[in-house]
Amino acid sequence: MAPRVAVVRYGVGNIYSIVSGLRRAGAEPVVVECIRNPGEWDGIVLPGVGAYQAASARLHDCARELGEALRMGAQLLGVCLGLQLVFTEGREAGEQGFGLALLPGKVERLVAAKLPHIGWSRVHRVPGRDCRLLEGVEDGEYFYYVHSYAYTRVEEPWVCAASRYGETLYAAVVEAPPVYGTQFHPERSGRQGRRVLENWVRLLRR
Repeated sequence: MAPRVAVVRYGVGNIYSIVSGLRRAGAEPVVVECIRNPGEWDGIVLPGVGAYQAASARLHDCARELGEALRMGAQLLGVCLGLQLVFTEGREAGEQGFGLALLPGKVERLVAAKLPHIGWSRVHRVPGRDCRLLEGVEDGEYFYYVHSYAYTRVEEPWVCAASRYGETLYAAVVEAPPVYGTQFHPERSGRQGRRVLENWVRLLRR
């Protein structure tokens, strides 16, 4: 039986690309406005491209139910902005927004000559750390990004892979079960991105 995955629509784009990617990876994705009946979900995905402050304000309306679903055994996958929202806070255009605080830390603006970062960058594992989302993916593989902000404290134990753009080294993959996340877009990263989603869906079956 395919794991049931809630894809939360909280005012961001790119919903149906991630839905298609999850379906190809073997999940049963359902787009929801908020988490209802927390016990019925194996996984929850926070997708998307959008503005941090607006997205965090909308997502906070669902924070209690989302937290309850995680306590009941669901696994969370944050993608791009969705990953940024699992941290404590972020700034965009001078405005501060508060995330879900599932992990401590602040999302910061990349230091680079040209923003946003749109395109392919290499992802390298952090030595000595397991990275379940990257099982079967060669180190240094390219993934697709669209972002201007990221979590940059790559020394923290929950960061298992990193990328660089301009002068900034930042978290590419975060794993702190039941919280997982990628700053890149696996649904737009071809064969290697599909493997990342398949790895996450496999975790839901365990």
